[in-house]
Amino acid sequence: MPRYRLLWLQHAQQQYRDLPEAFRALVDRRLEQLLENPTAAPDAVYNERSDQWSVPLTNHGFLFYAVVHHPSTVIVLRLISFN
Repeated sequence: MPRYRLLWLQHAQQQYRDLPEAFRALVDRRLEQLLENPTAAPDAVYNERSDQWSVPLTNHGFLFYAVVHHPSTVIVLRLISFN
């Protein structure tokens, strides 16, 4: 299976830029995992109604994303930080 490419919505990219450096590093690590297979993460939750996925960022927040299979793409929709 090919590695997924990453695409950010503008709002999500701004949310990412506004995060503290340590939290951005957490998001980066999580995205690296998701780009291998975004639907296989054991803690990923799929919402059929919105066709979106979410994964926790330890106990610091959530990452919401969509998956396109052709071409293989993960779209970061938004980030929620509890900090």
